[in-house]
Amino acid sequence: MKTKILIFFIIFTVLIFSIFYIIKFKSKSNTDLNSPKIVIIGLDGASWNFIRPLLEEGKLPNIKKIVNEGSYGTLQTIRPTRSIVIWTSIATGKIPQKHGILNWVFLKNKELIPYRSNQKKVKAFWNILSEIGFKVGIVNWLATFPSERVRGFIVSDEFKRGRRLDPLKIELTYPVTLYKKIEFAYKGKKDFINILEKEKLPNYYKLFSGKKEQGKLITLYPNFVVNEKTIELAGLYLYKRFPVHVFAIYFRLIDVVSHFASGFLSSELRERALKEEKEGGISEKTLSQINKEFSRIIEPVYAYSDRIIGRFLKFTGSDTTFFVISDHGFSYHRGGYGHSDTPEVPHGIILVKGPNIKKNYEIKNACIYDIVPTILFILNLPIGKDMDGKVLKEIFNEDFLKKRAVRYINSYEGKIRLDDLKRNKVLDEELIKELKALGYIDK
Repeated sequence: MKTKILIFFIIFTVLIFSIFYIIKFKSKSNTDLNSPKIVIIGLDGASWNFIRPLLEEGKLPNIKKIVNEGSYGTLQTIRPTRSIVIWTSIATGKIPQKHGILNWVFLKNKELIPYRSNQKKVKAFWNILSEIGFKVGIVNWLATFPSERVRGFIVSDEFKRGRRLDPLKIELTYPVTLYKKIEFAYKGKKDFINILEKEKLPNYYKLFSGKKEQGKLITLYPNFVVNEKTIELAGLYLYKRFPVHVFAIYFRLIDVVSHFASGFLSSELRERALKEEKEGGISEKTLSQINKEFSRIIEPVYAYSDRIIGRFLKFTGSDTTFFVISDHGFSYHRGGYGHSDTPEVPHGIILVKGPNIKKNYEIKNACIYDIVPTILFILNLPIGKDMDGKVLKEIFNEDFLKKRAVRYINSYEGKIRLDDLKRNKVLDEELIKELKALGYIDK
């Protein structure tokens, strides 16, 4: 009798615990399924002074669609305008001194070493959301190699260049086996001309006749075109086949071309601008002409980025909040376009559309630290008091704001995250070579 009672008690206990976990799992799944979804497309270097003339000419239909159906404006950036630093601030909502990514490289034992994901001292939004239970998908974001463990997937910023190594051992993706699913996306130098033809991109490399220092940079143009297509194909494949709550992808081609394409400006216009600068300042008329001419030169690259946006919009539901952002813009100064040494800081762009977002509204007060708090707010999560940004309440409809208050917690941080430095010297050397060609670090 006692044995039967004991067996009954064990079965009853197991059954109760099973029901508890099933209810808990289903509850969490239903919450997940019903949660708002977010997409973030990062366009390094995208700048309003080139976008606006192209919008007026009807050349960027997908960006125009977001402007008409959502909110748009300037995303204030910081100096120095180092992309890896700014994109990490965007991902963490924190100033560089807190997140620890301070430059492209650091010096250790007289050796230049690239900053990697394991030098990040705080949590990015994908870490925070994964720990809470949301699924995330991150593709090509700067400083994501080696790939971190998340609930979802990460395709690191070294995926595009790690093919000839052993990709299943060097953490190009998380999970590591994800690499095999997106290996098809790799494009090589032999694909360069085909990509140019398909995407109607000029062969700047062949046409270039500008300054010698720009000529060194333009030699990288084929690599960046191929990389952009690789990331686009991998990102679209994952976005369509592996649904997540927050998906973020980073593209770089606009920034690279903006650095060297000044060589295609007419010599007459450039000489006039240089003369005016020497005489006390470039006139608004001349600056407007230069911006318009440069926008025509770089139009094919912006048009390609616009088509990429459209390809993601095509597979995005009405329940999704869709962001397009850049880390900085470009300003004309002393014969060319740049962002690091210009008199005025060239700020980036922000466009947002989705449920509860104001339509055709110009954002007045957004900065790079505001993206994470705004993401958390959309997902009905509290904002960390140790974050340096704010919720962009101005982009939301009043009815939505009446229903949802901004909540806070002290911090999402735990123990300082600073892992042992995992290095791949081949990838490090290739990245440093690229950074030198771009002029980001000294020779």
